[in-house]
Amino acid sequence: MSDDGGLQQLRDKAVSWSQRAVVQGWLTAQESARLERLEHRSPDALFEGLERRPLVVAFFGGTGVGKSTLLNRLAGREVARTGVIRPTSREITVYLHESVRMRPLPSYLPLDRIHAITHDSERYKDVLWVDTPDFDSMDRTNHDLALQWLPHIDVLVYVVSPERYRDDRGWRILLQHERDHAWIFVINQWDRAHPSQLPDFERLLAEGGFDAPLVFRTASVPESAARPADDFALLEATIRDLSEQRTMALLTEHNLQGRFNELADTVDTLAARFGQPQSFKTLRESWAELWRATSAKLRKGLQWPMDEFVMRFVNREADPLRRSMDLNAARSVPAEGPVLTLLWDDWAQLCFDDALDRLLIDAETIGLPSPPLRNALQPLRHQASRWVLDAGQTSLREALARPGTRGQRLLLKLAGLLSVIAPLGATGWVAYEVVVLYYRSVQAETPFLGTEFAIHSALLIAVAWLLPYAAQHKLKPSTEKTARRGLERGLEQAFDTLREAVDDQLDAVSDTATAMRSEAADLIQRGRKPMALQGTDRAAGSGSAERTLARARR
Repeated sequence: MSDDGGLQQLRDKAVSWSQRAVVQGWLTAQESARLERLEHRSPDALFEGLERRPLVVAFFGGTGVGKSTLLNRLAGREVARTGVIRPTSREITVYLHESVRMRPLPSYLPLDRIHAITHDSERYKDVLWVDTPDFDSMDRTNHDLALQWLPHIDVLVYVVSPERYRDDRGWRILLQHERDHAWIFVINQWDRAHPSQLPDFERLLAEGGFDAPLVFRTASVPESAARPADDFALLEATIRDLSEQRTMALLTEHNLQGRFNELADTVDTLAARFGQPQSFKTLRESWAELWRATSAKLRKGLQWPMDEFVMRFVNREADPLRRSMDLNAARSVPAEGPVLTLLWDDWAQLCFDDALDRLLIDAETIGLPSPPLRNALQPLRHQASRWVLDAGQTSLREALARPGTRGQRLLLKLAGLLSVIAPLGATGWVAYEVVVLYYRSVQAETPFLGTEFAIHSALLIAVAWLLPYAAQHKLKPSTEKTARRGLERGLEQAFDTLREAVDDQLDAVSDTATAMRSEAADLIQRGRKPMALQGTDRAAGSGSAERTLARARR
């Protein structure tokens, strides 16, 4: 990536990344547009068919600072007309060598507002001069026209006057356009200035982010008059020095590297919207706490609906589960059975929705955008009643099929077995005693049996049958308890399903954010990778060039 093609390629990938983030809800369209608005135009776009293009130098400044006068002095003739009312205040003046061929200008640079003048001087053959409209013009189109030329500028000469040098609004606005131009500052009309104004201006520039800026003093008196000593010759020499091939390469590299860095910085800023792994860990902990409180609230609040359902079930009002489903189906509404009509009513749904809403608020609090999470959780709001219905119905049927606990069922089987074995055993023992007593009475010729034996035998058989029967009846689970236990177990299963469903969505959103952050990190790394200046060593650049690029901060 050492040319504009590489920059455009990287920019396209970054735009594609941001557009996917917009679709997923991580970024807004306005945030994504920041990448699309990044400047991809350059001074090279103005020229065609040139092995070596000229240096593009533009004069910017406010009304009355003498930009046109300064250009005329550099050109040695009247290139830009001066005066109170002058075309230059509303148009762009381009001063170039007759050998330079410019490409057709793009539509955003209107031809009817460009005044081109050619020359045959070898002194400025390698420089293309641009005089822009007054930056502080009351006509907004003048301001916009000046800004539209910024991407095509190599060196920006910002001109001030002794009366207006403290008005820094103009060059601060230019700095906001994120372009790493070479900067030169000129205090024009120096013949009317006080010497203390130069260090004061340099101090203002240092506060604005410029380290050791190039500041020149130029006089604006007519050539026929005696001009005071100024820095005009040094300004000319500096511009010619900047137009030298190696220095041009340094400026071009700096400009392009600045645009790469700007792209990387913008992606870095946007990537912060995806949060960090710790953010999602915090969000999961927040959900665990929210669901503990919500599920406890639901357990208490659903006690009465469960009692109502069990009462209807025990009173043989058919199967409320099936009847409710059939009724809803007949009305062409989602079949949510008693979970909606008896258990999962509007109050229960509102509790669940409130928990999800508080989770979204917590996400915003820790710096995560809520739309991706809201989109992921939205289906759960509609599926909650269905999950509770399915879990409740399944658990209820399982409970009715296998009533009671395992120990209770074991004791019930034992009681059933005893209810058969014990009466048979008692009857067998009585029969045995009857045979023995009959044999003894025949041998001894004594009376056979008696009333007491008959009564005691009957009581023994009755007790042997009654005790297991009573135990079996007592151990048999009640339909009411069985139904309630089944509903409670189903509700707990549904709560687990809801909690896990939200956890799964949090994991899915976290994975998406991780993938998008990884892609952003790759874009940032490629954007900030230092470029190799082909054919020119950075050290070969002139000292004045380095000073035009020396900005510590914005």
